[in-house]
Amino acid sequence: MSWLLTATIVLYILGLLHSIFGFYRKRQVFVRLALGMVFAGFACHTAFLTLLGGARGHLPITNLSESLCFFAWCVSLAFMVANVRYRIHALGAFALPLVSALTILSQLAWDEQHTIPQFLRSGWVYFHAGAAFVAYAAFFLTSVAGVLYLVQEKELKGKNFHFLYFRLPPLQVCDELMRRFLFTGFVAMSLTIISGAIWAQQAWGRFWGWDPKETAALVTWAIYFILVNYRLSARWRGRWAAWISVVGLTSALATFGVNWGLHRYL
Repeated sequence: MSWLLTATIVLYILGLLHSIFGFYRKRQVFVRLALGMVFAGFACHTAFLTLLGGARGHLPITNLSESLCFFAWCVSLAFMVANVRYRIHALGAFALPLVSALTILSQLAWDEQHTIPQFLRSGWVYFHAGAAFVAYAAFFLTSVAGVLYLVQEKELKGKNFHFLYFRLPPLQVCDELMRRFLFTGFVAMSLTIISGAIWAQQAWGRFWGWDPKETAALVTWAIYFILVNYRLSARWRGRWAAWISVVGLTSALATFGVNWGLHRYL
């Protein structure tokens, strides 16, 4: 199965290189080639995770290497959904570096001898962790859309159009992409916290214990709750929403990286 992960990495890197070149030269042929390579890489990635899950008898998200690989899969899926829906040709140059880095790190950290701790042998872990990775991927795309919005807005306000202006999507498209992935990520993070509380009650006899990862997840959820609330009330749109989405991603990545306390099994 390892050859599938290697093929995935090679295809993602080739897709990234073609995306960067297509972005720089504004050549659609390279963008189309990049998308084809990413779709092929995603197919290999999906096959690898499916075979790995079958061999190990569980969804492969129970240690660091598996989690990095599954996170990369979620980001890749979010990228393809966004590209199919919005046709943002510049997106690959901003999203694929993370996908490539995560898959490479997962291979470098691979552990064939990993065993699942007893308290992880529950169906809740798969729903809980799966929802969390969907949330992280959605928040990443939200942040990328926010960065694209801020750069494009700066170009428009300066009225001195440079290289990026002719390669980035319109502000309305960036804002719509930001909005959709924001709501997706917020719902997924809410499900993560709820399912984690139910699982904690079953495993440790309490719904909440202020474990470092629990606390970090709550902070992340609160940031996005504020952003969702103000977007729905039409007070924060455009620049403010973009800036908060970048701050929120920092918190989400910190949440992903906090693996001590009761979450030290990663």
